Amino acid sequence: MTDMERRIIAAVDEQKDDLIAFFRELLQCRSFTGKEQEVAAKLIGGLRARGMEEVELVERTPGRPNVLAYYRGAEEGPTCTFNGHLDVLPPQDYASWDHPPFAADMEDGRIYGRGTVDMKTGTFSSFFAGLILQQLKVPIRGQVLFTGVCDELVCGNDGILYLIEKGYIKKEHPEDFGINCEPTDLRELEMATKGVLRADILVKGKGAFNARPYLGISAIDKAVKFIEAVQQLHQEISTDPAFTHPLLAPRTVQVAMIQGGEASNLVPEQVKMTVTRRMHPGETEEGCLADYQRIIDRLHGEDPEFVAEIHPWPGFRPPVEVSMDIPLVDAVRKALKLASGTDLQLTGSEGGTDASHVVARTGIPMPVFGPGDHNLLGTNQEHVKVEDFLNAIKTYALTVYYMMGIEA
Repeated sequence: MTDMERRIIAAVDEQKDDLIAFFRELLQCRSFTGKEQEVAAKLIGGLRARGMEEVELVERTPGRPNVLAYYRGAEEGPTCTFNGHLDVLPPQDYASWDHPPFAADMEDGRIYGRGTVDMKTGTFSSFFAGLILQQLKVPIRGQVLFTGVCDELVCGNDGILYLIEKGYIKKEHPEDFGINCEPTDLRELEMATKGVLRADILVKGKGAFNARPYLGISAIDKAVKFIEAVQQLHQEISTDPAFTHPLLAPRTVQVAMIQGGEASNLVPEQVKMTVTRRMHPGETEEGCLADYQRIIDRLHGEDPEFVAEIHPWPGFRPPVEVSMDIPLVDAVRKALKLASGTDLQLTGSEGGTDASHVVARTGIPMPVFGPGDHNLLGTNQEHVKVEDFLNAIKTYALTVYYMMGIEA
């Protein structure tokens, strides 16, 4: 173990009580999407009080904060961008939680609460790694940018997309890289991510009094045909041997929500269905929407009374993949092994993250790697192991040192 490796690990261990206390204070903020102001203010104040020299608040919309912190190196070089989000899911039924969702209770080596997995542990442990780098004045080339964004849970228009649009996150150096800190149980480095495309399909009928249904056209009856066609499309794309990926489960498409009918005594005039598509790298938004249009055209050809429109949702997350040969893989593997004794696994992600926007829009390689068991995401048992929280800080700081450090 080198002197710097030893110092990084020792610094986290020596400050663990303060880091845990700061983390629990941030967990207690009810930072639902649109209400991230309190957690952003506490994060900025706590970082500055602990020696972080360059921290700023960036907003597209007043009250929608993004927190950015920098650690600058002594020499020119690449930028390492850490990315995480500040907003959390609602806890739903408070009474069902054994530990109150915003108490940040600590018991048996675990910290409980909404957002521990998705994804305050990953977000804040990256910022805390920045604190360690700053305090130790670890000599690096380039700079490290830590980002905690708003709006991720609703696709990031005020968050990651704004930071990319305004050039806060951009590729300027051939060796630029990043890490998205979403939960991978601190053992998986996700090198490929499925895309997420949502679209509303509006099926139109003709209203009438349902004592005389022959005077109307039931949009629900017509919608059944579209649902059956989507089920067939799912079967086709999920079993297509010509379109597979070594790190990802098969592609999927599903009718996820349905709204239809106006009253129990009326022939339903329209039905709105939300279709969710999980895509592989190589697929495009335009291609997937064309699949839906072909279904609509076919059904209309078979039944002229079938009429439907496609309305894509904003916030499309493209499917992306990162080369498994990049130096970051070996750096994370080495850092994780030293910090926790764990062997790194290369995998893919079924869900969407802000890393997809970064990779697709800037070209910066940004795999996903962070603490927290994703199986607990959104549940009333959401928690993180204290050991994983501390090991994440060590692993992130060591990764920066391995990738960018300057030897004395």
